[in-house]
Amino acid sequence: MKTNLRIIIICLVLFIFNSLLAQQQEVLLIVGVDTVTKEQFIATYSKNNALENATQQDLRDYLNLFINFKLKVNEGKAMKVDTSAAFQRELQSYRNQSAQQYLIDKEVTEALIDEAFEHSKYILRASHILIKCPSDLPKDTLAAYRKIINIRNKILGGLSFAEAAVTYSEDPSAQDRVNPQNNRLQPGNKGDLGYFTVFNLIYPFEVGAYKTPVGSISMPVKSSVGYHLIYVTDKVTAIDKITVSHIFITDTMAKDGKMTPVTKAKIDFIQEKLKKGVPFEDLVSEYSEDKGTIGKGGRLEPFSPQRRPGDFVKACISLKPGNYSEPIPSSTGWHIIKLISIDYIKADEDSKYALKNKIARDMRSYKSKESLVEKLKKEYQFEEKGKKAGFAFLTKNIPSNYFQSTDINIEELPGINSLKPLFTFADRKVSVQEYAKFISRFQGLAPDGGIEAFLEDKYPSFVSETMLKYENEHLTEKYPEFKNLFTEYHEGMILYEINSAEVWMKAVQDTTGLRNYYETVKHKYPSDVANTPKPFEEVKASIINEYQTYLEENWIARLREKYPVYINEALFSTIK
Repeated sequence: MKTNLRIIIICLVLFIFNSLLAQQQEVLLIVGVDTVTKEQFIATYSKNNALENATQQDLRDYLNLFINFKLKVNEGKAMKVDTSAAFQRELQSYRNQSAQQYLIDKEVTEALIDEAFEHSKYILRASHILIKCPSDLPKDTLAAYRKIINIRNKILGGLSFAEAAVTYSEDPSAQDRVNPQNNRLQPGNKGDLGYFTVFNLIYPFEVGAYKTPVGSISMPVKSSVGYHLIYVTDKVTAIDKITVSHIFITDTMAKDGKMTPVTKAKIDFIQEKLKKGVPFEDLVSEYSEDKGTIGKGGRLEPFSPQRRPGDFVKACISLKPGNYSEPIPSSTGWHIIKLISIDYIKADEDSKYALKNKIARDMRSYKSKESLVEKLKKEYQFEEKGKKAGFAFLTKNIPSNYFQSTDINIEELPGINSLKPLFTFADRKVSVQEYAKFISRFQGLAPDGGIEAFLEDKYPSFVSETMLKYENEHLTEKYPEFKNLFTEYHEGMILYEINSAEVWMKAVQDTTGLRNYYETVKHKYPSDVANTPKPFEEVKASIINEYQTYLEENWIARLREKYPVYINEALFSTIK
């Protein structure tokens, strides 16, 4: 039976070999039913070796190792070691990760990295005014834009930004409000966001802020929540951590920048003591009302600028180490701050490289994907002739209570299958029904605006997702280097599984075979006693290593009997 199988494989290999040679003279090697071109062999060799320094013997030795590798892969596939659920999960995970670099516009990504790197060099302090936009429909965006422009004109006419934020901003943090957890009045920030840097705020806001000079008010900046006016009040070199000590006096009036007479007397007395040279730490022990830091000389845990109110941070970074501040108000009291140290962020190539992973997880990554989608639209001749009719159909036929229900299936709306494709590209005709299925993900939510606005809002994401999915599915056809990368990983996983089963684990688990092998080689391990070998347990580790080599050599010999190997020697001799 084995002989017949080998004859069948030989005939199949000869057929493949002759066919490929007729089509392509660069086929170097066939192992089983796997073919390897000269270019593939050179690429594999060159990954870990310098081809220009290789001798013919070096290449021959590597060729033999490569053949052994391919023989094992053939056997692994025959044994179906790559069909388990765990194997497929790991393989798919690797493919998904590797595919990401092909599903973005690399030029745009590099520009985003450069932009983020420049932003990372500084921290900004800014205030903002928000006017929400209920949808992206022109009438809604125009109304919000006009409203915020009117506010900007009032500020330019003399109204303070803080007063405008309290009066007009639709960000609730700008105004005083009652905290529902403790029913206490929580003072508003009057639009002041404090200090921030790259990745701390939503991307459009970040870009708008870094483009606005200190002391200036931006033109309206559009984000996913609406339009913003941004007032930049400070810009300093990026800071990692600030370390300070403080003397704290509790005062509920501090939130309004005021002091009770008792507080003022305490503060004045402490300041007088400091001027006379009394050590800061002594005054902490005697007067500070922050029980958590009294025993530490008033020292706070190091903090990043984003973690403290803007006025507090401003006071810290305005000091030199060892100096102390004027009294600074917070929502709970007054602080006299002594600066211990400021650790600045070092912006270098290492930190720049780290930004790439952060960008992949940030909303700005969509910018790179959107750019790729626009290129794919041109490449695949994207057309959306059926959009107008499709949207009209959905707007008319989707029940008004659809998003409040979980029982309505709009994929089966009468007449939906007879509509023209929503859009086409490459060999795909994307139906209205497919978009209905996409929309069903949001069932149970309450969208802003009507159904028409919702359809328009979600449509770009649907187009992008559909086209990127198609691109992902065709990466191996479009990019040979991706196919090779994926194949190498797949075969590497097969090699690990088959080697574990046939050599590594067998050498450990086959205790009888291991003992028998020891009996054949124990003469190589003499003990101090004449004509007596070392006992098995004493040399077990060495025996296992030897036994693995023995198993592998015998296994390879069997594989060479099972799978024919053909080398194009004439072509091999041309590799230099």
